[in-house]
Amino acid sequence: MVKKLFVFAMGLMLAATMVAQVSPKTITMSASDIQYWVGTGSNQAVVIVGWDDNPSGNNFALAWGVRWSGTATAANMLDTIAAHDSRFSYSISGGFVTNISYNDGTLVSGSSLSYWCYNVNNDWGAAYPSQIMANGDVMEVSSSCNYSLTTATPATDPNTPDDPDPVDATIDESAILYWVGTGENRVRFIVNWADTALAWGYRFSTESVLASDMMEAIAEADSRLTITGASDGFVTDIVFVDNGVTYAITPGQYWMYNYNGTLSYNYINQQSVFNGDVIKFGDLSVATGIGEPDDWGYYSNYAWTMPVYPASVPVVTGPFCGAVGTEGCDAIAGNSNTIVAWATECTVNRGYQNIAQPELGMANYRTDSEAVGPVTMGDNLSVVSLGDGGSALLTFARPITNGAGADFAVFENSFDDHFLELAFVEVSTDGERFVRFPATSYTQTSIQVGGTGQVDPTMINNLAGKYRACYGTPFDLEELRDSTGIDIDSIVYVRIVDVVGSIDPQYGTTDQYGNLVNDPWPTTGGSAGFDLDAVGVIHQLNTTGIGNVEVVVNLYPNPATDRVNVVTACNTDAELYDFTGRCVVRYSFVEGTNTIDVRDLVRGVYMLRVGSSVSKIVKR
Repeated sequence: MVKKLFVFAMGLMLAATMVAQVSPKTITMSASDIQYWVGTGSNQAVVIVGWDDNPSGNNFALAWGVRWSGTATAANMLDTIAAHDSRFSYSISGGFVTNISYNDGTLVSGSSLSYWCYNVNNDWGAAYPSQIMANGDVMEVSSSCNYSLTTATPATDPNTPDDPDPVDATIDESAILYWVGTGENRVRFIVNWADTALAWGYRFSTESVLASDMMEAIAEADSRLTITGASDGFVTDIVFVDNGVTYAITPGQYWMYNYNGTLSYNYINQQSVFNGDVIKFGDLSVATGIGEPDDWGYYSNYAWTMPVYPASVPVVTGPFCGAVGTEGCDAIAGNSNTIVAWATECTVNRGYQNIAQPELGMANYRTDSEAVGPVTMGDNLSVVSLGDGGSALLTFARPITNGAGADFAVFENSFDDHFLELAFVEVSTDGERFVRFPATSYTQTSIQVGGTGQVDPTMINNLAGKYRACYGTPFDLEELRDSTGIDIDSIVYVRIVDVVGSIDPQYGTTDQYGNLVNDPWPTTGGSAGFDLDAVGVIHQLNTTGIGNVEVVVNLYPNPATDRVNVVTACNTDAELYDFTGRCVVRYSFVEGTNTIDVRDLVRGVYMLRVGSSVSKIVKR
């Protein structure tokens, strides 16, 4: 309904008496003070409404701005406000404005008297509602002709939402780079300084841990971080120093912390944290209060809104040679002319996609044949994945022999110099007795290298996978000279065994000194574990191996279901090995044709060693 303003027209005598008895006071309010404008157009006026009997106390006034084009009257001003602001209404009776109400939850009502007065540009009662308003006018409407009002409050726009409370910044668990501890439960620990906020992760296997213990464990693992006072219950200083840059707040103050976004009143050495929790510390100098400053909540809840970044894993330089291209690096390029031969046969015994979750099944990326022959330069997807703890048994046309320097090299398919999936390397002369190269890992074991994490190559030695794709890790048989059960001048088998890179002793594997070997883990999926590309031979015997006509003249049928005929050039002993390298049968062959019975063997690939030669037999 369109409302119209009718101003009480008092008798001339009464008006003259009022003017004579009252010195009107007007409210000063400029257009720049207005917060809520209604209407549209090039003209604008300020409209002030004052009440003298409202719950907020007497002498209360609100101000709006009205915009219009063309011609508008004083009555049109209130009509425009009422049309836009649902909190505002007015009523008429007998041709007079009898009430103006404003209700935003706390009712402001007009005088019970039946007349209101108004002025335009400080001229009280000088015109009727039909008065034409001009651009820049200030109009005041007052209950009971209350001339004592001197101030007004700008009305607020009901369509403008309240300023939202500050949101405490956090970080997703998947973004954490630096994890400390082991176990399936995880907590994020965040510290906010004045110009930087960093986050660490903490793993544990118990139901809960004390926050103070978690903080001290992180500070112990990361030498760049110093935390003072956690064990006493009050943290007084947190400092982080990295590459000459120091993050710190004035020491001696008590830092505050929130627990899952809410201020905690517990001493930090009494605060338990559980899987998925977030503990965030910050000095009050970088905090934002939540709520109004006069509310207790403003002082009891704080938000640290600065974006949070993951703390980096510190770079440590170890005692061994580094990545490809660095000084002293011993990597063997896949196209090096020092490589004279490649593996001719490969049999893989797959490991789990994740040894801690066997229900996921075995690794299954590509086939055994991917590791046969030379490295495919420029194609690091032509590999076979071993899985957690899986292995590959490789043989060669001629045995590998001990020469000057490295004798063979193992190639993996790492995409860069630090995402290194590792494997142990073992060798054998007879397929029964295997000797492992003495591997060393000085990689820290307080933080699990995640599935996409990094390993410093200067911290590892004698572990295949130390170098990026197309560059092999060299192995020197001279290191095994004192080993028993093998002939380092005639190595027929090389076995590659995936390192399970977990720092949980229940699953992890250790180096020659008993150190857990920490590498990217878990790398779930069909391509989990070490990805074998090739094994290149640098030194080999000058005798033939598989199919050696000097010993084995013929071998047929192959594949076979029940019997295999082996024609030899002389009397000799022979052994048959399964794909794991276990000797299953020994034979004494005579010159000529010898028949071996394979009916009781399980289906699969076997290796027949006759003298210095090795032949593959496939049992169907």
